[in-house]
Amino acid sequence: MSRFFITTPIYYVNAAPHLGTFYSTVVADALARFHRACDRRDGRAEGTFFVTGLDEHGQKIERMAREKGLEPQTYCDGIADKFLAMWSRAEISYDDFIRTTSPRHHKAVNEMWRRLLAAGDLYLGDYDGLYCVGCEEWKTEDDVITEGGEKLCPIHLRPVERVKEKNYFFRLGRYADRLLELYDRPGFVQPDARRNEVAEFVRGGLRDISVSRQSVKWGIPVPNDPGHVIYVWVDALTNYLTVLGGPEAVAAGGRAGALWAGSHHIIAKDILRFHAVYWPAFLMSAGLPVPAKVFCHGYLTVKGQKISKSIPATRVDPNQIADALGMDPLRYFVLREYTFGGDGDFTYEALLQRYESDLGNDLGNLLNRTVSMVHRYVPGGTLAPHPPSPAESTEEVVVLGRNAGRVAGEHWQAFSPSLAIEAAWKLVRAANRYVDGRKPWELAKSPANLEPGGALAGVLANCCEALRIVAQLVAPAMPEVARRILEQLGRPFEEAERWPTDDVFGWPGGTLGPATPLFPRFEPAAKADLIERWMPSTPAEALATGASPVVAGGTAGAGASASAGAGAGANSGTTGPTPFGIIDKVDFDRAELRAARVLACERVPKTDKLLKLTLDLGTEQRTVVSGIAGVYPPETLVGRTVVYLANLKPAKIRGVLSQGMILAAGDAEVLALLTLDRDVPPGTPIR
Repeated sequence: MSRFFITTPIYYVNAAPHLGTFYSTVVADALARFHRACDRRDGRAEGTFFVTGLDEHGQKIERMAREKGLEPQTYCDGIADKFLAMWSRAEISYDDFIRTTSPRHHKAVNEMWRRLLAAGDLYLGDYDGLYCVGCEEWKTEDDVITEGGEKLCPIHLRPVERVKEKNYFFRLGRYADRLLELYDRPGFVQPDARRNEVAEFVRGGLRDISVSRQSVKWGIPVPNDPGHVIYVWVDALTNYLTVLGGPEAVAAGGRAGALWAGSHHIIAKDILRFHAVYWPAFLMSAGLPVPAKVFCHGYLTVKGQKISKSIPATRVDPNQIADALGMDPLRYFVLREYTFGGDGDFTYEALLQRYESDLGNDLGNLLNRTVSMVHRYVPGGTLAPHPPSPAESTEEVVVLGRNAGRVAGEHWQAFSPSLAIEAAWKLVRAANRYVDGRKPWELAKSPANLEPGGALAGVLANCCEALRIVAQLVAPAMPEVARRILEQLGRPFEEAERWPTDDVFGWPGGTLGPATPLFPRFEPAAKADLIERWMPSTPAEALATGASPVVAGGTAGAGASASAGAGAGANSGTTGPTPFGIIDKVDFDRAELRAARVLACERVPKTDKLLKLTLDLGTEQRTVVSGIAGVYPPETLVGRTVVYLANLKPAKIRGVLSQGMILAAGDAEVLALLTLDRDVPPGTPIR
């Protein structure tokens, strides 16, 4: 029997759950619910297993706990409680919640280490290099940018640390050819753009990677060498095996092996290399099969800004939204609004628009008027079973109802939640058109139509059957809404846990419950109040947190100062407190800011974060290396006019001479480029 094993990333405990973690988890939960529903419909023993959890080790956690005056485990326990509470409220139906501090995980990681060692792929060597605590990743000289003598991570734009210590290394280069063969396997990495990205990285040449630390204590000790702890990413990735009983259980086959053969990792693009390069290589070394699929989705942004715990304006609290709307509308929104695999932008306005139109006007209206008419026109609200007559079988609502399970199911199988939900909504809209066209209120004027088995009963039964199928179709996305629909239809809740059978449409009969609005309306003033309540801070409060623009490329510090200086100069009469150092206008004038048009753009080899841009300055062309590849694909930048800092000292980044920098907004990560709202000639001064 085929199995479906679905995993989220295990989330790092440096922050409480937010919209980004909510998105990944709800997608995985909906996929798991769909596959379980298919298992139950077909009478199979359940073959679906869904895992989420927390990554709790590493230098960053060690330091954060120390700053808060807590023991690391105490700190991790507090964050874990927040995740568990959120997932309970959101009805996340995980089968296992893994924490990397658990004894069972330590056992699995030790076994994984022994397997890598037995394969001859681990050796002890001297490490003298750079480490980014934010990434929990080693950096080469080509990976970093230099400013004022400091080396900065191009992702976080914060200083990396020089580390000199003995480490264990993994022979990653041994697996380059096998990895490239793996990427040729259809569907292993999706979407295709991400597969091409990792294939290009591997073709650029693989270095052996350090897989232990001596200076970090908060982690799993290396077996037989407790002066080292195992690198946090070796530790974290092994969680996918821990929940199945560890490497030994997967290697032995049985249920663990069958589940692993159907394993699907849901990840965001910032951890693609770890999952699609390092993880398969570790598994190959350990003599274990690779996962079936690594599906990489994009970032959710908030009004164009990438979600960051350090930028208040990007903080979206699912609990606050659920207090007003319920959790299911937010689940619906993130699944319906975004094409899975790409980036998406969240706004409260778009959320309320979906709530009002899709949920209220379409689904809520269909349910409310159908149930209300049954109670108005049918004695006792009891509708007898009603298979469609030959004439009714050609109605759009019946045709769509018979095919909706197959069509929506194909989209769920293809990891396309938005299209799966759209298939359900085609049936909702068709049912509303059916009501409008058949006009039950007109049929009720004829006594003959009111007889049992009359035309009115048939129309209402078809509407109820469409709603029953819709409840099954939306259950992966909105489990509570599905149950409430079935409750009003007088049907057992268990029907929401089975996927609709193909080519079946016919009301099975039942006594309907009372009509209760599922999605109460909000007047415009109430919606405005909600948005104001949900917004985390005013712009002034955001500034008070220390959030400042991020420079996208070159050497970050000078660009950030220039951008901050522009704000200070514009408000030079302000006497209140400011997080920025005050400068004179003459200081700002030293920054030569120009409009520049992007003539060409390409990825820098051996990195998935850096782009090489060729800029037109009107009188000459210049090259800039910019750390924005995680937000902007190269082809989207050609032709744009950007803000360019022209008199910055050039620096070599990954072997490419970067002649200045372009500017972007953000804090620790690039969020949005600074561009001009109209065309101006390249080289135009910016003041």
